[in-house]
Amino acid sequence: MKNARFGLLAVMALCVGLPACLVPPFSSLQDARMVGAGHIEATPFYSSIGSSSEGQSQHLQDDVGLQALIGVAKWLDLGFRYEYLHHPSSGSQYDESVDAHVVAAGPKFSLIKNYLALCLPVGFAFGSNVDSASTWEFQPTLLLTIPAARHFDINLSGKALIPLEKGAETYYAANLGFGFQPDGGAMIIRPEAGILFHPGDPGIDFHFSLGLSFRFGKKADM
Repeated sequence: MKNARFGLLAVMALCVGLPACLVPPFSSLQDARMVGAGHIEATPFYSSIGSSSEGQSQHLQDDVGLQALIGVAKWLDLGFRYEYLHHPSSGSQYDESVDAHVVAAGPKFSLIKNYLALCLPVGFAFGSNVDSASTWEFQPTLLLTIPAARHFDINLSGKALIPLEKGAETYYAANLGFGFQPDGGAMIIRPEAGILFHPGDPGIDFHFSLGLSFRFGKKADM
């Protein structure tokens, strides 16, 4: 594509079966707390993805999706995620719109109650012109939650994006998010920003996201 990315062109190796202009999901949009056995947290979200290198930036794609956490035990949740990736056309004959769908699932373990957790999701992409078999990816993610005020958290996460395709390179992501819980209710507002990078590459990808989490069931252990 004529106006393809300034940085991280090697992202093709990250999710080998995805078109080169699409960036795999790397946001977190959650905290380190468990939702609790018998509870569910559902988070619809939107992400704007861009790329930056050598002082220049551009918008790459828009993602929308739904993330769900189902409580199994005090120390274990099961996570599920669906995300639609859309690279809009610039109007140029060399730059057509491209899209794909990504699904992932995996456990979330509490390491330090309410403060530190580990997620181990595995997922893949599908859609037109997507080689699904080569897009499988493992994303171990460490979540840290810092309570900053009543009903307000700071959430940090770091993850590795490990392709299961032999020979593909691992990328890394870091996210900073916040959790606002108006009036201590069942809704949590989750703005988040993050970067995706490969050590030694000159550029980065970045995202700005907004999620709204809704918790169902009797009052969860917050």
